[in-house]
Amino acid sequence: MEAQLVITCNPDANVSDKDRLGWYETTVVVLNGITRLLADYLETLALHASFRIAWATLLDHYKSLLQFKILDINTSVFVSLRQILSKGNLPESEKRSFDGSSIDLAWGLWSDSLPIVQPDAAEKRFDNQKYLVAYVSALQEIYRLIQNDLDAEKVHRMLELLREAIQQASAATYTADVDYLTPLQTQVLENLKTIRTDIEGVPGALIAQVAEFVALAFEPKTNNSETQRPTYVALSKASMSLIENLVLAHSTDLDIYTSGALTSAVSALAKPVILKYSFPINTRGLSPWRQATASALAIIRSILPTLTSGEQKEDITREIWMSIVSIANAITKADPSVATTVIDIQSDQEFDIESFRTLRTLITPALGSSTISDKTRRIYTDSLFHTSLIHAPLPSELPSATQELLGTLYKPRKGQTIDPPPSLRSKMSYVCFDELVSLISLHDSSPARVKLAQAAAPYLILRAGLTLRAYIADQPLRGRMPQPLSQRKELLYILKALVDLRCEPDGIPDAPGVDSEGKKHLHRLYPLFAKAVRSAARDQEVLEWLGKALDENQRLVTSPSSTKDLLTTPLRSSSSLAPTATSTE
Repeated sequence: MEAQLVITCNPDANVSDKDRLGWYETTVVVLNGITRLLADYLETLALHASFRIAWATLLDHYKSLLQFKILDINTSVFVSLRQILSKGNLPESEKRSFDGSSIDLAWGLWSDSLPIVQPDAAEKRFDNQKYLVAYVSALQEIYRLIQNDLDAEKVHRMLELLREAIQQASAATYTADVDYLTPLQTQVLENLKTIRTDIEGVPGALIAQVAEFVALAFEPKTNNSETQRPTYVALSKASMSLIENLVLAHSTDLDIYTSGALTSAVSALAKPVILKYSFPINTRGLSPWRQATASALAIIRSILPTLTSGEQKEDITREIWMSIVSIANAITKADPSVATTVIDIQSDQEFDIESFRTLRTLITPALGSSTISDKTRRIYTDSLFHTSLIHAPLPSELPSATQELLGTLYKPRKGQTIDPPPSLRSKMSYVCFDELVSLISLHDSSPARVKLAQAAAPYLILRAGLTLRAYIADQPLRGRMPQPLSQRKELLYILKALVDLRCEPDGIPDAPGVDSEGKKHLHRLYPLFAKAVRSAARDQEVLEWLGKALDENQRLVTSPSSTKDLLTTPLRSSSSLAPTATSTE
């Protein structure tokens, strides 16, 4: 049979397509007959002294058949292997059909490599799903036979080949792949769930592999191939739940931290949250970014005790924290204008607010640890600042990449009569502003709290300064027209928060001639308060709160020159308060 296949597959042979197909079908029929015979009488045949030799010979024939790279034959080979193995070494049988060497031969055939079948150039709809399902299903029986002698090396090989099977899959259509797993994807995940995790290095390997599956749907797609590929969306969502369970079960295993598996997991979950509405594929049920958010929160909650225990190297801890901050920032952000379908902005905003509040409770004040870089804290507070902007400022109002963050705080801007509309997620903006206030507020003056306050202080001052500067510049141009309601609400909210705020004493550097431990932020904004009073003559409530802010300032100042110093040297004396817009650690 193999000799005939050699002739049939020779491109120079004078064999018609009909004859070639006939020999392929004949080969499949012979394999099916051998399979039934061996499976039905395996226990009897295994008792014969020549069984080991016969088994080795059969697997050699299988190997030879796979080298022809014929889809139907390859499928039949692995279906045959699975059916025969399923009858061997059953728990209820007193006799073992396969000994260690026979099992090793089966493992060797499966693990040698995934035999790739290339599509025929004339074949418009190449579908290798059935073949790959047969290949992956065979692992279930092989694993059953080798699980007691399993080691990390075998597991790594399994994961490598299962990943390759997923990536090699093609099909005529993948419309169902968005909301439902394909049979192949189901088989792969089921195999992953059965792998033992009580072996050193295996939990980390599994988590790293599942993290790849999570990220598959969100990787940039290439259109340089005519072969249709799955979307991986359903696979990604199912993998999110699996990776959550894996991490929760092994959150105290230091290897998942040192191997980089945990960093990969958190980073993979961050991708759909970052993309959110810009992900072009619409799904039914729970959206990928919501599933990723929920899984990420569960993972972060489980790993924080180990992450903050000080048992890991600082570089590992910093990488994980950077990924956590990426998720935190992604939760607060969203651009509804890029959504590819109708969305419920308010429902999504409420979900994100609840998720962010859960996360900030988990990571505060741990984010202030000295083992975490200042750059990570600045990325976090910078994101809070930008998301807290309810009305988009002019580009010229924000510091450039080379400017100090507060270098232009007192610089007047031109007024405008066109009022920007409020953010579609204004409620989230207020939540982020509140978080900036909370970070700089007095708690326990611990080193962690001080570091967080130092990271947040310049952004809170800049945030308040932008609103005050806009009011100073725009309100006089309105004449007798009142300030737009959304802008007035924002201004009053910020003024009340600033007056009520008592900040960490070391969160803001001392200024000459100012004696205060908890109101230094008001002194930094004093010149803007003074100018805003002139614009607030017709709004008694705004005027009242500006007056309260100025009254608080009067209590702070012990030297008349201190206010003048603010105008001449605007907050450039402390690098902790005035980093540049793109400053790094």
